[in-house]
Amino acid sequence: MRTERPYQGYYIRVCMVCMSSPLKNKRIGVIGFNARPIACSAKKAGANVFVSDYWGDEDLSVCCDDWIAILTPTCGERQRQPLDIPLHEGLVENLIYLIKEHELDYVIIGSGFDDHADALEPLHKNGLLVGCSPTQMRRARDFSSLRKLTKSLGIQMPKRMIVKNPNEAMKKTEEFIFPYLVRPTHSGGGSGIRLVRNSYDVTKAFGYPEDNRYEPRIAQEYIRGTDISCSILSAGNQALTLTVQGQLIGMPSAGRNCDFAYCGNYIPSGLPKETVSRIAKVSETISSELKLVGSLGIDYVVDESNQIWLMEVNPRIQGTLELIEAASTLSVTSLHVLAPQGILPERIAKINPGVKLIVYSRCEGPVPDLAKFPNTVDRTPKGVIVNMRDPICTVIEVGKSMIECYRRASETALAIQKGVTQEKKSTFG
Repeated sequence: MRTERPYQGYYIRVCMVCMSSPLKNKRIGVIGFNARPIACSAKKAGANVFVSDYWGDEDLSVCCDDWIAILTPTCGERQRQPLDIPLHEGLVENLIYLIKEHELDYVIIGSGFDDHADALEPLHKNGLLVGCSPTQMRRARDFSSLRKLTKSLGIQMPKRMIVKNPNEAMKKTEEFIFPYLVRPTHSGGGSGIRLVRNSYDVTKAFGYPEDNRYEPRIAQEYIRGTDISCSILSAGNQALTLTVQGQLIGMPSAGRNCDFAYCGNYIPSGLPKETVSRIAKVSETISSELKLVGSLGIDYVVDESNQIWLMEVNPRIQGTLELIEAASTLSVTSLHVLAPQGILPERIAKINPGVKLIVYSRCEGPVPDLAKFPNTVDRTPKGVIVNMRDPICTVIEVGKSMIECYRRASETALAIQKGVTQEKKSTFG
């Protein structure tokens, strides 16, 4: 049964019965840096799933009918290896190779393409992409347009500029107050972001190339506050917020040392209700103004004065998907497929407290048998060598209290990190 209801001057179709049915018996391609969560969601919704992934995690095979990965995890070897071509190109080439004998209904993308939308053009031209098109993705990553939009919404954006080398960074950022950020022009998951406190840190953040030819960087104003993300369903002219959740960034409990690595999320955010409502409304307006479609996310920082700062728009399914689904009855991939058709849910089901924690290794060593640890996913196969700060797996905890979920997730992370140390001792002496 479908009905229509008015919303801010437009009409939007509302599916009131089978919100989880659109993927049943469909043939779905999933592509991303970590494609497993999306693949598992689509599989649970009844789809036949074909995956192009980077990691090739141990639990990927149970989520799909066929898959291909950039890495080939091998016992006794480090999982990460240098690539001959850019990651985003490799992921697309692998999917095209995998599906040449399979006729797909849709392709759903995950992380790895926010700043590389051009790589998706072959899939878009074949009418396979569901969600934002490459054009819509580029629009979402246009920071000059976003800055104009935020001014009209009464929220802030940090100052940022592209700088070619350390000298230019220090000259052009005189209006910045140390500390500020130096980051790659394209990055994901917090990779390569450095907090600089003085001129020495700026030089160090650029590295020391032998030919003195620096890669351009972005200098960005540093905003101290609470890291937040908002998960949204967008149908072009209309949008609906699923959740506003906290982000775990650089967490020592996850194995990071207070850097900018993405370590997971938590629900609820702990922000005042008025701030949560404001973030939800602003996110819906941004999604609608940019005419985005599908499930997507917007990152913010809320500072000590409760001012909201927009960080970036991620025009694809977020890494929070699995936490949202574990903490509710929602199927995010099903909602993602329905939204571009102008179909949004009438209301959002209750979402219980929960935590997603990515576990990073504290030392070099072999991975233990992660099947022994409850509520773990993205499992690196046993015996694969991880270096310090390499991801090992993800812990998902859901319960009555976010604090209790975080405690359980942290205890599991510590046990896994100790397991790497023990495996190292038993293997190498």
